[in-house]
Amino acid sequence: MICVVQVDTAVDFSTNTMIFTRLTCVLIIASTSIAVQFPPNPTSDMSADDKILKGNKTLEQSEESGHEIETDIDEVKEKKFLDDAMRTVLDPNAMIVKANDIVETFKYQLDELDKVNNSLDVFMDEMDKLSLDVCKTSQEALWSYVTDINNEAKKNEMVRIAAEEDEIKKQYWNILKKKYLNDEQVMNDPKVKRKIRIIKERGTNVQMPQSKQREEIDTMQRIWSRVTVCAYNSSCSAEDSVRTMSDVISIFKTSNDTKELAYYWKVYRDTTGKKIRPIFKDYVVRMNRVAESENFTDAGDMWRYAFEDDNFVATVDRIWSEIKPFYDLLHDYVRAKLKLVYRDLLKSNDKLIPAHILGNLWAQEWQAIYPKVVAYADHMRPKLPANETIHSKDLFDAVDEFHQSLGFESAKDSFQDIKETMATANCLPSSHDMCDGVNYKIKWCGDKVTDVVVGLSRAARLLGHVQYFKHYRNLPPLYRDGPNPAFHDAISDIVAVQLTSPEHLMTLNLVKVETGPEVTLNHLLWVALEKFPLMAYAYVLDKWRWDVFGNSSLEDWNQHWWDLRIKETGVSPPVPRNETDLDPAAKYHVVSHVQYITYLISHVLEFQILLSLCKRANHTGPLHECSIYGVKEAGKLLSDGMALGASEDWRTVLQAITGETELSTEGILQYFSELQKFLQEENIKLAMLSEGDMDQSAPIIVGAIVVLLTILIIVLYCVKKHDVGSKVFSVCGLSKNGSLDIVTNELPQGKSNEVDGISEDKV
Repeated sequence: MICVVQVDTAVDFSTNTMIFTRLTCVLIIASTSIAVQFPPNPTSDMSADDKILKGNKTLEQSEESGHEIETDIDEVKEKKFLDDAMRTVLDPNAMIVKANDIVETFKYQLDELDKVNNSLDVFMDEMDKLSLDVCKTSQEALWSYVTDINNEAKKNEMVRIAAEEDEIKKQYWNILKKKYLNDEQVMNDPKVKRKIRIIKERGTNVQMPQSKQREEIDTMQRIWSRVTVCAYNSSCSAEDSVRTMSDVISIFKTSNDTKELAYYWKVYRDTTGKKIRPIFKDYVVRMNRVAESENFTDAGDMWRYAFEDDNFVATVDRIWSEIKPFYDLLHDYVRAKLKLVYRDLLKSNDKLIPAHILGNLWAQEWQAIYPKVVAYADHMRPKLPANETIHSKDLFDAVDEFHQSLGFESAKDSFQDIKETMATANCLPSSHDMCDGVNYKIKWCGDKVTDVVVGLSRAARLLGHVQYFKHYRNLPPLYRDGPNPAFHDAISDIVAVQLTSPEHLMTLNLVKVETGPEVTLNHLLWVALEKFPLMAYAYVLDKWRWDVFGNSSLEDWNQHWWDLRIKETGVSPPVPRNETDLDPAAKYHVVSHVQYITYLISHVLEFQILLSLCKRANHTGPLHECSIYGVKEAGKLLSDGMALGASEDWRTVLQAITGETELSTEGILQYFSELQKFLQEENIKLAMLSEGDMDQSAPIIVGAIVVLLTILIIVLYCVKKHDVGSKVFSVCGLSKNGSLDIVTNELPQGKSNEVDGISEDKV
């Protein structure tokens, strides 16, 4: 409903006429609003007024008698609305908000909340309601865009509303700082402290919504997202000679041409990191200023605040030091296997793997090279025959059935409408909480499923997020999240790793599956090729960013990146690099100001929680053989932890699920213990094989040396016997009495004697 009042400046309206006109408009709006009654949000907390509702009645206190009197609630609401309308009409500074501009409505509501001096409780209740409304609107706009990704108008609307959502998060924190942080309730109430911590974390870590503050991030994202490069061995003027990022990613997965891979590796970074580097300097300065204004030491410190660990850097270093021995085993195995394919490229003994031959543009996960490094080549991964397909819904049904076996509610509504569409470069699978406590949606990409294991993993992760949404839906809006940034991914991955084991795959009848120790080791290797390189990459990427943010004297940014990459992960650049490059900025998370250490923490949490669930299921064998399918006791343990959302700190939630209060690598190391034994033994064999290759070439080299020495001895013998040498030297002017004595004087005195002294006996 839009109310438009046209005013002709040539006519002088009376005050009464103006008030009447405005009142008419407001009454029209009032009557429309009263006629359309929206149901209350099923997940929002009851307000203080709602708690005394009885049916459609409310209790008020008579001013005369002091007794409670019964009043019709609709009359109360209508009276309140009309009172507000009259205040709007009589206040010359009041603004009538256009109903078609929801963003302006949110801004107006936020300004009004800032002006009014409410108590802390009332302010937080009102902000929760506003945040929930914004969240609903933002998710609707986002969903509208992701289901129609080529619609520019929907994209712009989504971006505009998302920016306002970030602005509200920021202003929520700013208003709290300005008006309420000295409140006695803040100091003494642990629940209020918890809420304020969450508000601060979200308010300081939003992506700087104002356009001026976002300038560097917007520019870096624009450069990164519009990357195209010339095709290998072609000019950009030729037809079909341009390659997008999606094309380059596919080439890295499939090509064995090391020159082609090195070309794309370099040119991609030339068009991203090299161009971004000058902007990145300004971004670092600006982000550090933002962090310092919030009393953090730098932007890295501000990021780490979300993990609620005063010693988080030390915690991360500890975790990596415990995982690195296994990573090194995997790295050495992969290098030895790749050496059989790329013999010339890996002939040096530096123990490094060039980044371009690991099957990934960023070398952050190595599953694409699995066929080259498979443990038992006769037992390949489960794969559909060429003439068979599986519908995406079949995958989600399998995941949903697993969840229900744990005692969870079905989430079938979230994937009922997924479509088998053609995969596009811009399509990303995603899970959406529509913020109303009822509706959850999944965006799926791809025209058909060809790899059941990959498809099941993706479906399980997407539906795992939805299950988490559903578990904390009854909490206040601030608590509808995981207790730290890693929990959502950790919990959604647990069912993914369970579903894709060979033993469970056999029960699904989706694809023909082998079983046995060789198949199990192949599967463990497949999983490890995804998780451990990603954890290594996450560790190095954010260690590098923490160093850049925290050390203003650090100038050799790119050199520091490769120092860390080589030292910690054994991965090297395929071509020379210098300080005009900024190779980390080839990653989306770097140009978008999104932390990455989550992936290291989430994988550790995933197996720490799985270990606890398997103990609850009374499993006694190797952890990778554990299945929690159908074990409702394990499901309840997990469900109770998920239902806490962010209402408690992460240590409390972790303790509720595992009995522990610190991150532990015991689970992940136990899960891959069988693979660890295999890698230790296999690396010894591969090292001997490599030495054997050298041994095979040794007889050829020795034989050649023997032949050359024999020929030399025969020649010297003939020279000595026939005194040919002195004649030749004399002719050349190189006798002791010749004009070039200075040349012969440089030779050691005993040299000629040794040659002269050679006899047949010594030969």
